[in-house]
Amino acid sequence: MTNKVQQPDTQQLSAQQAKVNEEMLRLAKHIPSDSTILIMRIVGLFIICVGTALLFSWDVHAADVFAPAKNEIVDTVGTGSTAQFAILVVGLCAGALTGFLTKDWGKAIGGFIVGMIFINVTLKVVGL
Repeated sequence: MTNKVQQPDTQQLSAQQAKVNEEMLRLAKHIPSDSTILIMRIVGLFIICVGTALLFSWDVHAADVFAPAKNEIVDTVGTGSTAQFAILVVGLCAGALTGFLTKDWGKAIGGFIVGMIFINVTLKVVGL
């Protein structure tokens, strides 16, 4: 009596291997790339940070810190005060120095004007 081990058909094996390979390729298309995973991690971390910031700031009630001293601040820095005159003088000196050093008086005078507009707008925004 001879033991005959049945050998599987090579064509059947190659057909099964082809099906397995097809299925692996089909599934591999759904795996995100490394750059996509990195972007997903960054976006997830950003969402967690924003959510945490919103959660911690939920019960914040801001009060005007300068309310008790507002009159004193207006007297010190308000219109016609010594502080505002000092800011004007410093701006004029900076404009003159810039004009002398660069010999470009248009930019020096323009810088002074832009600086004064900025100061006036800032004082209005702050409430002075």
